Amino acid sequence: MDRITFLDNAHQGKNNWWRYLLTSGVAWIGPFILILIVLIPFILLSHPVKMDITPANVENTLNPLILIVMLGIYYTLSFVLFYLCSRFIQGKTIKKMITTVSKFNWKNVLKGAGLWSIIIGVSLVVDVLISPSTVKLSLDLPFFTLLIASLIIFAIQASFEEIFFRGYLMQGIGLLTRKPFIPLFFTSVIFAIGHFWNGTSIITGITAVVNMFIFGMVLGIITLGENGLETAIGAHIANNILVTSIVGNVGIINDLPAMLTFGGGSSFGVPYFILPFILLTVVFWKKSDKIGLIFKTQDKLNEIDKKPTQILCVNCKTINPGIAVYCGECGEKVVREYASTPRKLVAFFIDMALLLVISGVLLAIILLIIYVTPNSDTFSPGLISGIWIILTCTIIFVYLVY
Repeated sequence: MDRITFLDNAHQGKNNWWRYLLTSGVAWIGPFILILIVLIPFILLSHPVKMDITPANVENTLNPLILIVMLGIYYTLSFVLFYLCSRFIQGKTIKKMITTVSKFNWKNVLKGAGLWSIIIGVSLVVDVLISPSTVKLSLDLPFFTLLIASLIIFAIQASFEEIFFRGYLMQGIGLLTRKPFIPLFFTSVIFAIGHFWNGTSIITGITAVVNMFIFGMVLGIITLGENGLETAIGAHIANNILVTSIVGNVGIINDLPAMLTFGGGSSFGVPYFILPFILLTVVFWKKSDKIGLIFKTQDKLNEIDKKPTQILCVNCKTINPGIAVYCGECGEKVVREYASTPRKLVAFFIDMALLLVISGVLLAIILLIIYVTPNSDTFSPGLISGIWIILTCTIIFVYLVY
């Protein structure tokens, strides 16, 4: 059975916690600031009289295709800034965040994109067969323009997100734990929360978070199981192109000239959260041993490798063979004892309970501040939820780092 070597690539470069915070902040916030600086004069010139300028007003003013292009500009800048920071601040290379071998596997990219396209395509066919009267087909110039733009923009956007979440971040968190499942879980949570604003309401936002958590977990499992990001990158690119150009299901951008328009809103014949599990089953058909590695600790992985090690006795400083349980010189026990799985589980639940209490107190404080603030009606439920989620994620991240 092979060992998961993908997470070992994190040892390349400098891994101080502040370097991860700096790189992440520059990559995600930097482009937003740059674009905002450029847009401010445009917004002021476009709205010389009206002062009630909001993101919704700007979105309603601009053509959806222009918003897609702006999204592409944002992610291109993010990718460039991320490369510069990871390369020169941390001494890491993009290739090490993608694969453990010397060459990029394009076949796996095509495999991931092809499999996911087939899975979503079959689901859409089922949906059309169930409700054919509610579907409108459009093959006009705006659709082909959207399709071409999506092929370019989402290839950049999805590749960057995979490299950042399933590569850079998962490898980084992997330095803090001996169990691959931990970085897999937390990066999937962070990835999913970022999609809350894809929904048009709190309910649809939560639905997007759940779906993207499952999708992120599956892509992470594929990455760890294959020791490479290529299949996950292909599936992610295909997903974003299909849900934008074919069914127009990007909540942050409305009225896209997609190929299919559903009268009751875009949907899938099979619930979306089931589709990633189909992909996982196909990719690891008769390869379940690869998935099993994700739930093993680093100690057990070392046992699989059968590599000889040496153990230093902390009592008399005598070097003993790796198979030794007691020191051959002083007789003291030299094998390090780790906490059992039940004790780790209890510790995990204690951490989660503490963070849950802190999150609840934080929400109560936010609601109290809004209650005593004049004109509190201006705070929408979506804005309150967004502030609470951002602060909660920040607290959880800082807590786990320390």
